[in-house]
Amino acid sequence: MQSVVLVGLMGSGKSTVGRALAVRTGVPFLDLDQVIVQRAGLTIPELFAAEGEDGFRVRETAALKDALFQDGPTVVATGGGVVTTESNRDALRRGNATVVYLEASPMELSARLGKDPDRPLLGDDPLGSLTELLEERADLYEAVAHHVLPVTSRPVPGVVDDLAHILGLDPVVTGPVFYEPVRVGGGRDYVVHAGHGVRHHLPEVVPATARRVAVITQEHLPWTVDPGIEHRVLHVPDGETAKDLRVVAEICGQLARWGMTRNDVVVGVGGGVVTDLAGFVASVYHRGVNVIHVPTTLLGQIDAAIGGKCGVNLPEGKNLVGSFWQPSAVLCDTETLTTLPEADYKAGLGELAKYHFLGGGRLDELDMAARVAACVRLKADVVADDEHESGRRAILNYGHTLAHALETVTGYTLRHGSAVAVGLPYAAEVARLLGRIDRDRVEEHFRVLDAYELPATLPDGVNHESLIQLFSRDKKALDGVTFVLDGPDGVESVRVDDHALLREAFKVYDR
Repeated sequence: MQSVVLVGLMGSGKSTVGRALAVRTGVPFLDLDQVIVQRAGLTIPELFAAEGEDGFRVRETAALKDALFQDGPTVVATGGGVVTTESNRDALRRGNATVVYLEASPMELSARLGKDPDRPLLGDDPLGSLTELLEERADLYEAVAHHVLPVTSRPVPGVVDDLAHILGLDPVVTGPVFYEPVRVGGGRDYVVHAGHGVRHHLPEVVPATARRVAVITQEHLPWTVDPGIEHRVLHVPDGETAKDLRVVAEICGQLARWGMTRNDVVVGVGGGVVTDLAGFVASVYHRGVNVIHVPTTLLGQIDAAIGGKCGVNLPEGKNLVGSFWQPSAVLCDTETLTTLPEADYKAGLGELAKYHFLGGGRLDELDMAARVAACVRLKADVVADDEHESGRRAILNYGHTLAHALETVTGYTLRHGSAVAVGLPYAAEVARLLGRIDRDRVEEHFRVLDAYELPATLPDGVNHESLIQLFSRDKKALDGVTFVLDGPDGVESVRVDDHALLREAFKVYDR
């Protein structure tokens, strides 16, 4: 591999993309502006004030030539104005390096940068300044570049994938990768990666400030991850016993003894139990550190690891101690589903089935990576609108009112995903009897269950009256009997007080 030099306007992602490419390829990374700052002992604004732009460019040329002609390949991120001097352009043309221009629109760059005081050339009108700079420099970037890579509206890992392809590097994933943003605001937005092998993206999403990574997982899992920096693997018990405050205290103690700081990262690798626990540990250790989830179950990939809900159990009940703590990234590696026990896989399909009626359409016609990505997209939209579960997020419980009652009356011998599957046609029939949907829509529920080979009938011996009595005790019921029902305006929460109608709806299973 030759050295790679990234050029482009400020804010185009040269440093972030360059650092991620260096991690992926295992070669050194140089940020040219940082090299200049270290040599001068002054910040870039201080250099501009003391020496002017001409003086800064002289220092830049010296640093660029040193970077281009050193031994061994390096990934170099340049400053936005590196192409403005002929000596730099000549060095870029003559150096033994592949030059790639990261091309982005001024509008996007302005949104990324705002009024950054560390960018002297932005001035008081960032969009106007960036538009003018691009007009001055676009031809210069293209003149020195071997490749032009558009990066507008592209997540960093996607840009790195494209860059690796341009450079002829072996891919770390197989097949298409989907990047779904989760926008929760307050600088906490993150991206969910979905695809075969995306666990290998982990080193690229670990923040550059991190020095240590604590990987929380379970010993029986066949999947491991390498974050690319110093890390320790902490095994927790199997099953719900891991979601215990004593386990949290033990993990936090281990992190403290290791010297893990607020800049470091927790990574949860496993199913919903692990990501719940890892998220909660991250939310309380040092009053909050970054957490990255690598869910290895279908249920985790489409639900549990997305949205920031995490917590542990008490003897008095499940998930009674918890928090909302958004991850900094989620890697939904569909390769991990190939070793999932069939019962666990079916449990995930039960939850996946509900997304058909939350706007997903005919998800069963997609391949698995696209299906997971579509579910993530739907949940992300809900989370963005209702992060703390105070309203719209209730629609994610479609099919769950009957499901929770079935779990109770069967003593939890019926898996949650199977219970949700059974609950979907019942919710559809309640909606039909209320005049919200037609019979064809009810039949679509059965078609989806059949496509996934999921149960579509009540367990033997279940008493309908007992189920109806349990509906009002469901933890999601805010007032009386609350169902999440399909309708002309989509799925929404509806209060249903007509017990005769609820009894009638059980006839949907008489097929």
